[in-house]
Amino acid sequence: MTQRENDQNAPVERVVLGRRTPNAMVKFQWTGAEPEGLDSTEFAVSCGAVWEGDELVTHNLLAFEHNIRHSVDGFLEDSD
Repeated sequence: MTQRENDQNAPVERVVLGRRTPNAMVKFQWTGAEPEGLDSTEFAVSCGAVWEGDELVTHNLLAFEHNIRHSVDGFLEDSD
């Protein structure tokens, strides 16, 4: 089984990575569930996270983390 097949067979789990907080001094807060070193919402979206209202979420944390790790070599898989 390849890593991609393993990631695709992972259980679907909604993980909230961060939330927009428009009425607070800080306009965005990470939840602590995000992979270490992730510091950009735009980068998170490019790696497969999506906005659901004011929440930045992933539905496949394994594939999302895989894309984060492999972003340095310029290779990103489609996490859908």
